[in-house]
Amino acid sequence: MAFRVYDKKRKKFVTNNIFLTPEGELVESKKSVWGNKMTFVDENRFVYQRYIGLSDQENKPIYIGDVLEARVADDEIVTGIVSFAQELSSYVIFCDCNEKWYTLGTEICDRIRVVGNIFDDEKKGKKDGKSN
Repeated sequence: MAFRVYDKKRKKFVTNNIFLTPEGELVESKKSVWGNKMTFVDENRFVYQRYIGLSDQENKPIYIGDVLEARVADDEIVTGIVSFAQELSSYVIFCDCNEKWYTLGTEICDRIRVVGNIFDDEKKGKKDGKSN
């Protein structure tokens, strides 16, 4: 399973030394005098987001928690967050603006674009010098 990991403390995605166990727990590999040591990471600090197996119209991979802009029926453009709907066994875009959800699939990928992720406000606050 492909995934990415966000570090809430450093307010950025981390790209190395963190792995996902088959049980869905994050572990970090650290060097020690006896070789690499695997330790569980603080689940309040690190969050993983699963790749959903689809890419947007610009071939950018889509992850749970991404913010998408989608052209839906009647050429209406909506913005929403990628989630997994257990009851549908499907990935969806949930739009707060109209409280609707739209099922994600290959037929819609040429009409969607990743415009951010759920952590953008945190990252923006860090750049602005604000604390959350």
